[in-house]
Amino acid sequence: MAKELKRVRLELDTNLLDILEAVHLDKTPRLIERDGEAIAVVVNPEDYAGPLPAPTDAGIAKALKAAGAWKDFDTDTMVEKIYRARHEAHSS
Repeated sequence: MAKELKRVRLELDTNLLDILEAVHLDKTPRLIERDGEAIAVVVNPEDYAGPLPAPTDAGIAKALKAAGAWKDFDTDTMVEKIYRARHEAHSS
């Protein structure tokens, strides 16, 4: 679940060190705004996931191989078995 942001207006006398300390202590992200425009978000390092890595050729090949493992799977039979099991469970 995403954490609620606390809004902070950036002004001439805003103490950024105090904002950083507050995020460190309460783990609540701060949305820094200037003149009503969001300019940055300060988050605790534990909550920062960072950018997703770029796909690699090896990773793409593994994903395609995994997807191909399902090519002979009979989904119609699986659905029939699920409905039969549900019916039998409700009949007893």
